[in-house]
Amino acid sequence: MPKNVFSVPIFFILFRESLEASIIVAVLLSLVEQIVLNASLGHPSLSSQAHREGSDPSLGRARTRESKAEGPDESGTDTPPQDHAEGAQPLPHDKRRLIRKMRLQVLTGAAAGLVIALAIGAAFIAVWFTKVVDLFSSAEELWEGIFSLIASILIFVMGLTMLRMDRAREKWRVKLSDAFEGKMGNASGKNGKWILFILPFITVLREGLEAVVFVGGVSLGQSATSIPLAAIIGLICGLLVGYLIYASSSRTSLSIFLIASTSFLLLIGAGLFSKSVGAFERYKFNTKVGGDVAEAGNGPGSYDVVGNIWHLNCCNPESKTDALGWSIFSAIFGWSNNGSLGTVLSYIFYWISAIVTLVVMKHQEGRSKIFKRFTRKHAV
Repeated sequence: MPKNVFSVPIFFILFRESLEASIIVAVLLSLVEQIVLNASLGHPSLSSQAHREGSDPSLGRARTRESKAEGPDESGTDTPPQDHAEGAQPLPHDKRRLIRKMRLQVLTGAAAGLVIALAIGAAFIAVWFTKVVDLFSSAEELWEGIFSLIASILIFVMGLTMLRMDRAREKWRVKLSDAFEGKMGNASGKNGKWILFILPFITVLREGLEAVVFVGGVSLGQSATSIPLAAIIGLICGLLVGYLIYASSSRTSLSIFLIASTSFLLLIGAGLFSKSVGAFERYKFNTKVGGDVAEAGNGPGSYDVVGNIWHLNCCNPESKTDALGWSIFSAIFGWSNNGSLGTVLSYIFYWISAIVTLVVMKHQEGRSKIFKRFTRKHAV
């Protein structure tokens, strides 16, 4: 059965986390090149520029317009050193060697973080399905609801946070610029060298651990055989898409993928939140009626009629005979053939919370307007 071979939620979770990690590493690689290039052309310290800009998007846009006229493009299009303005002097050999060395340090840190994250994830899944799951069998609905609730909250927070990745570019620019200045100086060369390794290492390791937590939250109630294939394909697709975005050198492509992937992941999060409420309701109903309710099948007596909105005798994603594509709809959109007042309202509440949070985030960044005026002045 396809459901026991490929888990759709786990695929999208691994795809999202690997995509985020690959984009971060790609941005770090491009910033390394820009920092060395600007230093070789005698530009001011990028670290001080980033601090002056802070969180003010208008200053960033102004510097983008200036950079188009005066020097290298820092608007998100990563141009190799040899492709810059006509008549510019090629980089000296030592600068090119420094770029390669710094890139190698970034890639080494990212690879080390990925290996450790994969090892922790494999160990977690092995222990989870061999030792822990059996402990929850007596109250599976309760634990499924708890872990689904935790996973939906984590997806909500991390999904919305990733939308600010474009604005986190300046934070990474400051760190890499400080690292580069440390390498060029005499006092903090060692610190600069290790920052180039530690920053991508911690970033990739964090994304991997987030993925492990998400997988643990959605894997309860699913077959262990559905995890490996979905995890591998999700990881490969995320790395591939991240590389394509980096190769396209397009900030627009990055923004589109951030918005699309966040929206898709929020669909999964809303479904998990609704499922958690449904699991709590089933646990409460089964506790009142008794364990024999599972033998009632999918018909009358198998669900609580109090607060029930709809119940279909077909389209059951949990069915072992006619799940067909309904299991995919359940994984992505949270579909269930049994809808209660609690599951429907929780699904709506999840999306209302996402909308309100996005409006607040936009207001805090000074990008919302009322009567053609910004609601908050940009920080100067």
